Amino acid sequence: MEFHVLSSDEQIAAAFPLMVQLRPHLETDSFVTSVRLQEREGFRLVGGFSGSTLVVLAGVRESRTLMRGLHLFVDDLVTLASEQGKGHGKAMVRWLARDAAGHGIRRIYLDSRDTALWFYRGVGFTPQTSVSCWVDVDQILSPPPSAGL
Repeated sequence: MEFHVLSSDEQIAAAFPLMVQLRPHLETDSFVTSVRLQEREGFRLVGGFSGSTLVVLAGVRESRTLMRGLHLFVDDLVTLASEQGKGHGKAMVRWLARDAAGHGIRRIYLDSRDTALWFYRGVGFTPQTSVSCWVDVDQILSPPPSAGL
């Protein structure tokens, strides 16, 4: 398996069919632009290839926070459906770990779906108890409806 950062528009566009397996809300027309915007903040798409076939894909970014310090954050990790269970995801995590270590990064973090925890535990991740939360800004800024209406 060979890994490399996808850098050209063509390479990024060619990764869309794999990424959409994980992120079905994405649209072909805006995918490259979205990746390019994220790259301004350190995002990288890393592809894992078996021959010429892209079989595993990771979207990662180097980050520094008060809570975690310097770390690599994995936003996206997806393996081609027909190739799952063949070790490609584990190989990608190992490649990311070597790459992170080469840049002086000692920890990798990610958010996981419940259904993928078995995989992440199997490659050495320790689940934490935090829960991702979100809210639309308008929901906070809009006054609540009157009780009687």
